[in-house]
This record gives sequence, structure tokens and C-alpha cells, in this order.
Amino acid sequence: MTAVAHEERTDSLDEAELEALRESVAGMLAEECNSRAVHLWLDRENELGPVIWRQAADLGWLALALPEADGGLGLGARGLTLLNRELGARTAPGPFLPTLCVAQWLSRVGSEAQRAELVAGAATGEHSFALPAILEGIGRLALVDGKVSGEIQVLGTADATFALVPASDGGAAAWAVVRIADGTASLEPCESWDLTREVFQLRCNNAPTVALISDADGTAGLLLGSYVAVAIAADSLGAADNIAHKTVDYLKERVQFDRPIGSFQALKHRAADLIGKITTQDALLEQAVQSLDGGSPDAAMWARLAKAGATEAFAFVAADCIQLHGGVGHTWEYDPHIYIKRARLNEALLNNNRALRDTAVQLLDRALGEGRTTTELNS
Repeated sequence: MTAVAHEERTDSLDEAELEALRESVAGMLAEECNSRAVHLWLDRENELGPVIWRQAADLGWLALALPEADGGLGLGARGLTLLNRELGARTAPGPFLPTLCVAQWLSRVGSEAQRAELVAGAATGEHSFALPAILEGIGRLALVDGKVSGEIQVLGTADATFALVPASDGGAAAWAVVRIADGTASLEPCESWDLTREVFQLRCNNAPTVALISDADGTAGLLLGSYVAVAIAADSLGAADNIAHKTVDYLKERVQFDRPIGSFQALKHRAADLIGKITTQDALLEQAVQSLDGGSPDAAMWARLAKAGATEAFAFVAADCIQLHGGVGHTWEYDPHIYIKRARLNEALLNNNRALRDTAVQLLDRALGEGRTTTELNS
């Protein structure tokens, strides 16, 4: 059985300090990862991804969620979602989602030596991780004598240092960390509708394992999926909120029949509905974050429900924002297409939302069978 340590989250920051931290992150991204910078990145005319990755490392953002024992601030899932929400709002490129999630997970399941080698480097931005784009319900790569062979589609960047992959020697399941190097493990770019992130085909040919995490009972994999789920949910809600507010601003500026179109009641109601959808999913994500940080046995259920709800809300909001922009909403020069493409990839990541809800139902059934209640929000 995999030993999963309890989340070492501290309460070193109160709500006012967390808000100040969020504003600091949002301020830097607003300056460095604004709409023009993202469009230049899509046209491959700047180095936005590496630039904000280096700045995030210099500012200590990559260590926000990690336990203090690993050189972090100890904010746990709260820190993970805070950062990913602001990154999503700006549709930021870079290896943030896979690296932050893998590092957080390794801080819980890794040995002291594994954490010293892998988590510390991720906290400083020295290296980054690639992670399977579809994490649950997939086959495992072959593990023979500590070496991994096979291929799998991963989310990351071309210069990723390590990849975390599901592996098996024909018996017990495990998670293997391999170093990406020519000859043993290589990345081949895949076409992706979302140009703000990069997807690759990882090919392993007797790639030596840097770390091997046993997962005979599935506990470690469930925890990994929970971190990925809340990170995707936060990214989605941050992005949905930003494109919704950009669209409201556009409605105030666009004039038709000598009036701003935002003054028409029908469009006011549509805009209000968008904000309502986001706010509803915020509550579900908050429950997932509290459950993860509190070590609740139901955290995996809440995390998967949060990812499913948030990504569907994001896709709805992004699509409606294209319509509210009118014809220009479909053009390359405007922002809505960037958000709808990110939304569609977010829906697919981890697992499809129907499968995630099926998993949540199974976890709920288990909880009820054990006599637990999952109906009230944590205080």
C-alpha cells in the first residue's frame, strides 16, 4: 500500500495576505502576459513562456503550495489554485500545470531522497515536468528491470526535464519518473487546437527510472488526479472570469443604433448568466480545496466534480463570449478564440468529464457505505 502523508499546509497567511499575494501575481501577469504578449506568442514572435517561467521562479511562485520542509510556503491546494487561477486568466503558456501538480504530489508520496532531487528543483524552476494529458483510465507503460518502454501523450514543454508516467511490470501498478534524454526518452510535438499549451508524444525506450512510486491500491494515482483536477478547475474559472469581463467591457464600447450594445436588456441578462455560472463553480472548487487541504477522505470526489463543472462552465462562457462579440469574436486578432481553445483542451485533460463524474459517484458510494456524510461544506 502506498503511504500518502497528510498535507503539511500551514496557515501562515491570513485572507488579507492571500489577497495581497493574489494581486501581486495578477499584477505581474497583467504586465508581462497581457493580450498583446499572448498574441505574439501564438504567432511565435516572442519568448513569453520561458520569460514568465523564469520570473515565476525568481518570485518564488513555484514554491507557494509546497510544504515548508521542501522549501515552500506551505499553502497546499489553496496556493496551487491561487496561482493556476491567475495563470488561466491570462491564458499563460509554460509548464506550470504539470510541474506544479507533480511537485505537489511528490511532496506527499515521495521519499526524502526523491523529494530532495525532484521537488526542490521544481520549486526553483531548475527543471520542469511533463505529465500524461489523459491521466486516468489509460494503459501503463512497460517496466522491466527499472527501465520504462512505451509511449504516451503528455502535457509539458519541449525542454521538460522529467516526465511522470504510469508504469507496470505486469504486476503491481506504479508511477515512474524518467529523465527526458535523446535515445531513451524523447518528445515529439503533437498538433493541438490550444496554442497556449504544448502536447507531445513521449516515447520511452528502456528509459531508466529516476524515481518509482508504488501504487498497488490506487491511492497515489487518486491523489495525483485530485491535484491535477483542482489546478485545471482553477485555470478554467480564472480564464472564464477574465474573458467574461473582457466581453462586458466590449459590450460597453460597441455602439449600435447610437447606443452601447451592453445597454440592451437581453445582452445584460446573458452577461449576468455568465458570471452566475462561474460563481456557482467557484463554490464547488472551494469545497475541493478545503477537502484536499484538510485531508478529507472525500477530497478525490470533490476534486473531480470541481474539474468537470469548471471546465464545462468555461467552455460555455467562452463560446457565448464569441457570440457576444459578434463577427469579430471569430477573428484571430481578438481574444475569444484563445479562450475557447483553452477551454476545450481543459475539458479533455485528466479524463473526460463523464468519466470523472462516474468516478465521483463510485467514491460517493464508498463514502456512504462507510457511513460518512459528504453533504456539508467544510468550515
